[in-house]
Amino acid sequence: MGDMPPAATAPTKAKGHGTVMAIDNTAGTITLDHGPILEAKWPAMTMAFKAAPAIIDATKVGDKVDFDLTLTGSAGEVTAIHKQP
Repeated sequence: MGDMPPAATAPTKAKGHGTVMAIDNTAGTITLDHGPILEAKWPAMTMAFKAAPAIIDATKVGDKVDFDLTLTGSAGEVTAIHKQP
């Protein structure tokens, strides 16, 4: 048993709220200025997340959004995004 590699950390689901600051279609990322994300123990900050093209295309810089994340280790990927009214 001592020779077994450590178990992989299962992805965690999280939700956040923020503002779209930048979109990079080439890199497949969306930069969000978001509030604290409790599930990740992250304070409010601005950071880029991977996102599918359909998610990136649904937003523009300046949009206020609610978003869902899948967290793997210290990285997150936006899996859904909804503009706030």
